[in-house]
Amino acid sequence: MPAQGEDDEFATHPTICRVRRALPTVSSGPVVAVVGGGVIGLTCARQLAKSGAQVTLYDRPQRGRPSDVAAGMLAPTCELDYGESALHALSVDSLARWPELARSLHAESGVDVELRTNGTLQLATDPDDRLRLERRAQLWDQHALRYEWLTGRECRRHEPALSRRVLAGLRVDSDWSVDNRRVLDALRLSVAAGGVRIVEDLAYPLLADGSVTAVRSGDGVQRVDHLVLAAGVWSGRLAREAGLDPAIRPVKGQQLRLHSPVEILTRTVRARVDEVDVYLVPRADRTVVVGGTSEDVGHDLRRTPRAVIDLLSAACAIVPELRDSELVEHSVGLRPATDDNGPYLGLSQVPGLTLATGHYRHGFLLAPITAEVVRATVLHEPPPASSLPFCTSRRLEKEGAHA
Repeated sequence: MPAQGEDDEFATHPTICRVRRALPTVSSGPVVAVVGGGVIGLTCARQLAKSGAQVTLYDRPQRGRPSDVAAGMLAPTCELDYGESALHALSVDSLARWPELARSLHAESGVDVELRTNGTLQLATDPDDRLRLERRAQLWDQHALRYEWLTGRECRRHEPALSRRVLAGLRVDSDWSVDNRRVLDALRLSVAAGGVRIVEDLAYPLLADGSVTAVRSGDGVQRVDHLVLAAGVWSGRLAREAGLDPAIRPVKGQQLRLHSPVEILTRTVRARVDEVDVYLVPRADRTVVVGGTSEDVGHDLRRTPRAVIDLLSAACAIVPELRDSELVEHSVGLRPATDDNGPYLGLSQVPGLTLATGHYRHGFLLAPITAEVVRATVLHEPPPASSLPFCTSRRLEKEGAHA
């Protein structure tokens, strides 16, 4: 059965789609449909087109698409949790690809994606939080990760706007950020210039003899050699059309954007204040992204006062100057979560169908490595070794799904 609210989201869109014709290209490569126009789908479409594939990107904008409201954190260290060593290795592999991706996107589109490599501060505001940071540091020690302990005064030396409530912190130079919306703009310009045909609709798989051979959309039926499913929380519904159930569920995240006439922060700041987890990610236009809640409530897109109160209270406790900033946006995204927080990557049990979904909080971080896995899958080449633990067929077999 579809998740609660999922059918409504699909039913509210007309069947007539809009098509943007790409520049004509000459290619004898495979014909590939990519479904999903967030950061994962766009990055995959770009990589495939660069490799000679004939790519159509099916992208029907959906309310709650997380790429549109993401903070753009690239944080393999701060996001590391117990039992996630393989995910951490995948994340580190992907992070190493970001400088080249940022450079090439700038060259192709003229858009600077604002890759910030000056690190992250993970802060403690009371003795209990300091103990929590000590436990996190122990976990990082187990993985031989680099960080630096800072006193509250040293934290304020790095970021003078921080409150005196900050007692201590961990400085992590390896956790970066990008401007999510500038990345999306750059990717859209890049794929359009690269000959990708864009259809503003979803596409459903059509099977023959158990294999995906075509897709159906408002634009009609298109024969394909390969279908890449990168539609976030909507991937589950589309995968079920092919007999698979990747068990993706939406996790709601609410986020605020504050604008100040002066620069307040220069790097990402993360903390827990009165049991509320908060991150603050600065942008070049003096906007600060403040997030983000984590609510396992299905396809719920309501913007709630509780989120505003909790996030603003926590953010202003860390950076008091934010009290005088302007609240310019309150948005909601639905993160595509899996049972183990890891993505589904690679060819499924259905020939011709590759999944690139289930990235949860790590869509921007994992976009480069995901695109490389998809490219390797479509071209029948070995994928990066770090992606093997997230092989789609092995993980779906373990969960009992079948074509």
